[in-house]
Amino acid sequence: MITKYGYIHLYDIETGTCIYMNRISGDTIFVTAPHEASNGIVGVNRKGQVLSVSIDEDNIVGYITNQLKNPELALKISVRCNLAGAEELFVRRFNMLFGQGQYSEAAKVAASAPKGILRTPQTIQRFQQCPAQPGQASPLLQYFSILLETSQLNKAESLELARPVLQQGRNQLLEKWLVEGKLECSEELGDLIKAHDSTLALSVYLRANIPQKVCQVFCN
Repeated sequence: MITKYGYIHLYDIETGTCIYMNRISGDTIFVTAPHEASNGIVGVNRKGQVLSVSIDEDNIVGYITNQLKNPELALKISVRCNLAGAEELFVRRFNMLFGQGQYSEAAKVAASAPKGILRTPQTIQRFQQCPAQPGQASPLLQYFSILLETSQLNKAESLELARPVLQQGRNQLLEKWLVEGKLECSEELGDLIKAHDSTLALSVYLRANIPQKVCQVFCN
């Protein structure tokens, strides 16, 4: 928000927290408008100067963490706007929850971390190594369930989810997730499924645009 007297105010709408305030013009600003090219605001003051302000998306999360000393707000904005800068905070929170055995909460942190920084083969391996608690789904399945609720799985996640599902003979679940666009189709996923269901593998090869494997399935 830019005021008539030349001040800029930046607030977090959800919490009402003031993130930044400064004066950008000593003269009255009589008109402002959105600036689509920068996702910011342009204004014109009484001297005819055209002023442009925008948020530095690469640094705002770090600014909130280090200058405002508000890591909780930094995490919220990073998640809400998918902004980088809070990687260390997310990793620290994930490790803390994981170490406390709160696997479901740790999975939520991994799923919400911006830019997919925690959605790696190493994270999958950590969940695979956790023992299942009596009467509960395994930590790995909890992790995948939370990811499936919010997004499409990446290549590594799709492969590691498909393995236990195929071992249990629940091919219809894979078919359902394929139709919903929840799996990243790849040649490796098609090869894995082919040993159990060639028709389903064909669907994967077609979505992954692997024509030579499509021809192989038809020939067989």
